[in-house]
Amino acid sequence: MLDSVMLIVFGAMGILLCFYGFRMFRFSMAMAGFFIGMQLADFLDTLFLLEKIPADYQDMWVFFFPIVLGILLAILSYAIYQKALFFVSMFFTWYTLVKIALLYIIKTQNNLALSISLTPDSIAKLTDGSDGAQNLISDKQMSTVMSWIPGNSDAEKLLAIVLIALVIGIVVGVLICMIQEPAIKIITAVIGADILRDVFLGTMGMLYAWEKLPSFLVPLVKQGVENGWVSFFIWAALIGSGVTVQLKAKDD
Repeated sequence: MLDSVMLIVFGAMGILLCFYGFRMFRFSMAMAGFFIGMQLADFLDTLFLLEKIPADYQDMWVFFFPIVLGILLAILSYAIYQKALFFVSMFFTWYTLVKIALLYIIKTQNNLALSISLTPDSIAKLTDGSDGAQNLISDKQMSTVMSWIPGNSDAEKLLAIVLIALVIGIVVGVLICMIQEPAIKIITAVIGADILRDVFLGTMGMLYAWEKLPSFLVPLVKQGVENGWVSFFIWAALIGSGVTVQLKAKDD
């Protein structure tokens, strides 16, 4: 029940950001701050924090920590909404690049001696049920990219990825703040589409686990869960639709 409510809430947030992000700019920054806070909390839990929480309190921590951090960042983003545009854009870019890199590292670099401990559960949580997205780039291509990353050891390469993503995120944040209106419409559409993509994957995952799901729908739902191209095209189509709607609104 709680998962369904969260999907509905995030679905509404995604729609508002994707299609009305600029019209509701200050509120959009608050929603983006909440989403990023939730994602950051999950990211920190997966990589660093959860293993340090006593087992008896882990369920409570996993439930409340993302909500609390999300609310704090939402309030901060609402209060400093103009400056929040830079930080939201920067962190969203950094988070996306680092997460993609980690997904491929987990898949293709089996000998990677990460400076962090990744359990099977944490890896499953990191992928958000989108393991199939790792097939969008071949293992050979990813190995080539990894060879370009500076650093002699695995830990150095991971640090380099984090720093490169941070630099790219800062550049994106500065550009968006300079361009203003069209950039705001684009970044809110992208963040909204990303939220809706997560809602789609979460919904497909719930349906796939539903025992009463009609048998003829099982293959379709399975494709939604496992085929990375499905969620990718949905994400791309939502971005295109959101940007079009928001840019067209200027003429209305």
